Amino acid sequence: MKKILILTAFIFLSSLAFSQQPFYRYYNGKMRKHYYTTEFSEYRNGRAGWVLEGQACLVFNEGDRRDGLVPLLRYNNLRTGDHYYTTHRHEMGDRADGYNYEGIACFIYKFRVDRTIPLFSYYNQKTGDHFLTTDRQELGRGFDGYALENIAGFVMRDRN
Repeated sequence: MKKILILTAFIFLSSLAFSQQPFYRYYNGKMRKHYYTTEFSEYRNGRAGWVLEGQACLVFNEGDRRDGLVPLLRYNNLRTGDHYYTTHRHEMGDRADGYNYEGIACFIYKFRVDRTIPLFSYYNQKTGDHFLTTDRQELGRGFDGYALENIAGFVMRDRN
């Protein structure tokens, strides 16, 4: 019985680890916009003006509210080319300020749990770009026109 419990716990914990996936960060210098996706095949190492900047962090491909995972929603402003990411559906609704709901980008923790780090959300009013990072040193309270908006949620640190 003890072996079965240990094996069951191992399988459960392994399934959590394997559902983690990279959240890729791209930048388009012509548009001066950032884009995040779990689908490497969208732009691979870069195409259509998008340059791969690397893996921003690790996220989950499935959510389980019992574990505190919530969807990170992606919105797109067709007029400006900006993508906005939030865990609060009612924050943007649909078509707010020109943003259209595109769907769930991934799942992240709403609150801090063991081995997670904050995912900081910044906005550059001059370029109209939303930027996500786990490295507070990257922009601090703000740099080059970016201002810290909030903590979008909590994610696993990138393995790289």
